[in-house]
Amino acid sequence: MKAEIITIGTEILLGQTLDTNSAFLGSSLAGIGIDVHRIISIADSPEAIENALDSVLESTNWVFITGGLGPTKDDLTKGVLTRYFDDELVFRSDIYEHIRDFFSKMGRSPNILNKEQALFPKSAKFISNSRGTAQSMLWDHNGRKYISLPGVPYEMIGIMEDNILPYIKDSQKTFLESRYFMVQGIPESELASRLKEWEDNLESPLSIAYLPSPGLVKLRLTCRGKINSSSELLKKLDHESVKIRKILGDDIYAERLIGIEEVIADLLIKSNQTLTTAESFTGGSIAAKLISISGASKFFKGSIVAYSNEIKISELGVVKSDLLKLGAVSKTIAIQMSRGIKEKYNSDWSISTTGFAGDDPSGKLPVGTIWISISGPGVEWAKKFTMGSNRNRTISKSTLTALNQLRIFLKNQDLGS
Repeated sequence: MKAEIITIGTEILLGQTLDTNSAFLGSSLAGIGIDVHRIISIADSPEAIENALDSVLESTNWVFITGGLGPTKDDLTKGVLTRYFDDELVFRSDIYEHIRDFFSKMGRSPNILNKEQALFPKSAKFISNSRGTAQSMLWDHNGRKYISLPGVPYEMIGIMEDNILPYIKDSQKTFLESRYFMVQGIPESELASRLKEWEDNLESPLSIAYLPSPGLVKLRLTCRGKINSSSELLKKLDHESVKIRKILGDDIYAERLIGIEEVIADLLIKSNQTLTTAESFTGGSIAAKLISISGASKFFKGSIVAYSNEIKISELGVVKSDLLKLGAVSKTIAIQMSRGIKEKYNSDWSISTTGFAGDDPSGKLPVGTIWISISGPGVEWAKKFTMGSNRNRTISKSTLTALNQLRIFLKNQDLGS
């Protein structure tokens, strides 16, 4: 099965908004056996939308359209699609009730523009949106399915996960299953080298994909075949998964699509332990990842962003003479920071970061030199890393590196080592 994605929004073409919708759709559809073979972005105009629909490739089975379903005048998608499919708009009281309930929960009332969102194409299939007021619609036209989705990522993702992906998966006539292996801190090329012999002997219908991002690589092992062979194919998938585990060992931090912070949360909660962070150049990004988890108060006590030396001294107990002698970006200061935050808030574990997310102003240290320190039961650890010249990548990679090192300590603690 093949799909195309059409994203509608002049702001995307102007570079004012990143098209994260296509990335989500491409990844999600691939996970259920739908191959996306074209993605296009177009302006908010009837001509652009109609031209995009006219140019859909003959082999395409599914067309996903995002954007242009809001209540304002520049939201043209519903009207254009209604005309394109020779349909008509009718008022749906059930949709309007949903809109009224949605606004009521926020202490507001819908206006006339919101009421117009209850107009829905008569022949389209209604797909509810539990996260907003723009309702999704599906047309089955000449054997091809067209799905129009809101452009707001939060709403689009909800509709896809709640309704559309399960619907497509249930209608598939082929077996498709994937296993994921999440690896932090090992470059894609090194992973490929370690897995080369295994990969050279990997036989169809199994395949491996490397999905890298700063500081992280997702490995996806996929098996695709006939639905009546699913039992045999699952055995093959499980057999090869065992081999990957044997090769990579503890470098795999999870075998599902989760962030490393979720693993940390689970380990800390199970051991009834707490964590604090003292961050300089990471600016609170470690803390932000941790508190993104529901129930973070069970394991995370707090953080201090100690960007200036003054705050390092006054809030974390860093020794002024050591700062003057060694500089803030040093092993001694990193350890004093992690020790200081741990003692200040009486946590079991602590992480500290200090470094240059870009150039060292003095020119004495390599670009992107950073120190990470971890303090915990029987642990006082610090290590220097060189993360490169890109500021945002340095912060992102350092955040993941710090959390992964804590994971290793927590896991070893559970093993009694």
